Amino acid sequence: MTYRMEDLPPEQRERLEELFEKYRAIAAMYYWSKRLGLEEGVKRALERAREELPSYWRRTFNESSPLYAFNVEKMKRPRKQVLKLPLTDALGEHDGAYIYKDNESKESKLVVRLGNRERLELPIPERALRWLKEKEDEVAPLKVHKTVRIQWRPERAQALKVQIVFRVQRPRPPQPDPKNALLVYIDVNSSYGIAAIFASFDGQRVKVHETLKLRPPNRGRRLKEAAKQQRAAAYGSKPNINWAIARLTEKFDAEGWKKKAIAEIFKKALVYAKGKSIWMNFDIPDIEKLRNSYLQKTLSVKKIAENLANWYGIYVEFRCYSSRRCPLCGGELKEFKTTRTRVEQCKCGFYEDRDYVPFHNWLRTLNLPLPKWPLRTLPKPNDPEA
Repeated sequence: MTYRMEDLPPEQRERLEELFEKYRAIAAMYYWSKRLGLEEGVKRALERAREELPSYWRRTFNESSPLYAFNVEKMKRPRKQVLKLPLTDALGEHDGAYIYKDNESKESKLVVRLGNRERLELPIPERALRWLKEKEDEVAPLKVHKTVRIQWRPERAQALKVQIVFRVQRPRPPQPDPKNALLVYIDVNSSYGIAAIFASFDGQRVKVHETLKLRPPNRGRRLKEAAKQQRAAAYGSKPNINWAIARLTEKFDAEGWKKKAIAEIFKKALVYAKGKSIWMNFDIPDIEKLRNSYLQKTLSVKKIAENLANWYGIYVEFRCYSSRRCPLCGGELKEFKTTRTRVEQCKCGFYEDRDYVPFHNWLRTLNLPLPKWPLRTLPKPNDPEA
């Protein structure tokens, strides 16, 4: 949820800005003390946090908290990261922030404690309340732990961002029997998209329910649109507006798209499973091979998948299988390209979409028969129309 700072009461806005100024100073002191190994600095930063951030320090600076954000090893650009870290606190425990419903107006509001017995009340949209209830109903009767993250960055747009994070605690489900489970194979490539296959064993053969390809928004098209807006601004046509639109277009972040795409795959799996257990495998390249490369954006998919697997109670693995090895004879596949698809072919006659070849090799490791291939209509090798 986003709230414009200019819409807040002046006194409360000043108190909120003062709260964040204190937090940023303490956060920077705490982080650099940890980075330099200064135990005395860490101790003093925590003491100041207890005094000046009484409603937030327990969660924000707690290393055992799942939302602890001061991990020295993971923060590659510490200066920028520290300045944009959000305040974090338990929601619903009447400590730093909580939701309450006014009995007279029947409206629900988010309360943010500002210190000195002052508080900020923010309205919660009706659609947000419906979303909160839907999420709680998805995992009922498990207890949902709510956490609020509050973020304000003065160098950016003057807006207060509030995120409500849900967490459930459940043991990891045991590895299901592949003959009695829904099998879902997901091949991830951030520059190309996400390919998913939903299948199950019916006692005689593996039946493929659906093959799904999700593609990110067209990067080339976005850059062309940004260049068009820049040219318009350069020739004096609404320069402020066109420059702003060009900057936003160039800075498109695919994180939101990836979360939406992975969530769609999980929801489809639940529909196809019809109460059966689910075995998912995400084919994500090795982390070390992706460092400092364009495909490094793929790494966040693993965290998204782990969160959703824990939320829905689904067994998930992250294993890579070859797309260049024939699942029938084990020979090396050769690739030929069509206008839309990369097709792998073998001397033994096997040919398949490159994104689906690892799925066949996965079935081999599960000791399951291969389904009828190719999984979707493809031009045959050496076809002149290909």
